[in-house]
Amino acid sequence: MFDDLRELAARLASGIAPKTVSKLAINSFAEATPPRPRPFSLWSDEKGKICDYTSWASLTDRHFSGRHLRAAPESYSASLPEDAPYRSPDQVGQVTDLFRRTAFRECPRSTLLFPFFAQWFTDSFLRVDISDRRKNTSNHEIDLCQIYGLTEATTRTLRSLEGGRLRSSTVGGAEYPDTLFGADGEVKEHYRSLPYAREDEDGNSVLKAIFASRNLPDARKEFYFASGLERGNSNVGYTAMSTLFLREHNRLAGELKARNPSWDDERLFQTARNINIVLLLKIVIEDYINHISPIGADIFRVDPGFPEDEPWYRTNWIALEFDLLYRWHGLVTDNMRIDGTDYGQRDFRFNNKILTDHGLGTVLESGSRQSAGRISLQNTPTFLLEAEYHAIKMGRDFRLRGFNEYRVRFGLDPLDDFDELTGDPVLADRLLQLYGDIDNVEFFIGLFAEDPDGGALFGELMTTMVAHDAFTQALTNPLLSKNVFNRDTFTPYGMKTIRQTSRLSDLVARNVPDGEDLFISLSRPSQEGGDRGAGGAINVGADHGR
Repeated sequence: MFDDLRELAARLASGIAPKTVSKLAINSFAEATPPRPRPFSLWSDEKGKICDYTSWASLTDRHFSGRHLRAAPESYSASLPEDAPYRSPDQVGQVTDLFRRTAFRECPRSTLLFPFFAQWFTDSFLRVDISDRRKNTSNHEIDLCQIYGLTEATTRTLRSLEGGRLRSSTVGGAEYPDTLFGADGEVKEHYRSLPYAREDEDGNSVLKAIFASRNLPDARKEFYFASGLERGNSNVGYTAMSTLFLREHNRLAGELKARNPSWDDERLFQTARNINIVLLLKIVIEDYINHISPIGADIFRVDPGFPEDEPWYRTNWIALEFDLLYRWHGLVTDNMRIDGTDYGQRDFRFNNKILTDHGLGTVLESGSRQSAGRISLQNTPTFLLEAEYHAIKMGRDFRLRGFNEYRVRFGLDPLDDFDELTGDPVLADRLLQLYGDIDNVEFFIGLFAEDPDGGALFGELMTTMVAHDAFTQALTNPLLSKNVFNRDTFTPYGMKTIRQTSRLSDLVARNVPDGEDLFISLSRPSQEGGDRGAGGAINVGADHGR
């Protein structure tokens, strides 16, 4: 498959129309596996038994996460090597221990801006229901719920209801999301209806649980921002992304108002939101996925003209496998350097004062000048080993099939031995001792054990699955429909803004003072000109349902 992409890149360089090359490349991934609807989901019978057959509920109830393959035979699940329950970083099972960082492995291509964006982006739709992990709380759409919320009630709470704008605060002359807490340290009255701030009859809330479980000092409340999701303040990179898109929304609302003075708040808001969501879709495909692409060429483009004619244009439904493959904890490094100061993970998380002190542009450029870690086994920081344990357990609880079966499902040849999986002979032998046969390697372990091919960020199966789900989930967005994607929906100004936006750097240039002069990139700067700094501490995917 990667060779086919390289051939397409060569055709692009030879003068073939970019839209033609992009369509062929997108279809190569989107058609890698049969299109939705999938016959199976995590729907279970009344006794809670995972079903390995098709039911009406498995075809229609999107509260249950989907799955690409039917449940594995119980005999396969019983044959997997034992993985003792997680007790502490020093007491982990032998399978979880495969992830332990033995020495930091640097990613040759990605900056810390890549995991900043990856966690923020995926948290909006990879939403496991922590009360029942068979289920999800997702809208199954790319909809910028990070700043707008999952429901219209939440959206209205976050709106200023004037000029189509979102509520915001000003710190040091710069715009940020509105602060959640008042001067008295209590949630502002206006925000007490937010799902994560709403208290039950015993006075408990998700927000209080976050502060208690993290042992956060009250001083963190001063710059704790109102957000669309409960994890909106989880780390400075996450908040930086939300701040960037909030600024863009409010900038768009202002531009629309200037051009349409008769419009009311509602129309200004809804039009600005529509434009902002499409800007995100373009950045996902033309910046994020092009960065992930193994061929090093900007081959993928958003072209609203063709997806509706393709067999993979179907209703979105997030699958369990998609959630698990995004546990990219290897990206997390030991600390992050911002303007000469190193921040460890305890400082970096739930601490927006770092963002307001340094400023949005400085934080994003600092992330762009530091290397991320490599996504692989043996590269997870100690504090995230528990997250790996729960991911392994989740795959086993729901009886996922083996790694090779998923390779076949996505049009790839099965591997014959452990040396094909990894070029590390010590790791290959360790996997052999645990699993005995390459066909026994479980899905989650194989994803992270597989060596990258050529210039890829990760192995062939993960690359294929990420691209497949990205294209078939993003390009089916209703805003890209032929009947919707037009001037009537977005206005001439909105269409022009959409055409002029392909990368995160485009948003920074419009929303940060002197932003066009900043280095903003998911890809590392050249060795000659780049200062990769000390690395960063972020939590990519670690809170997906745990």
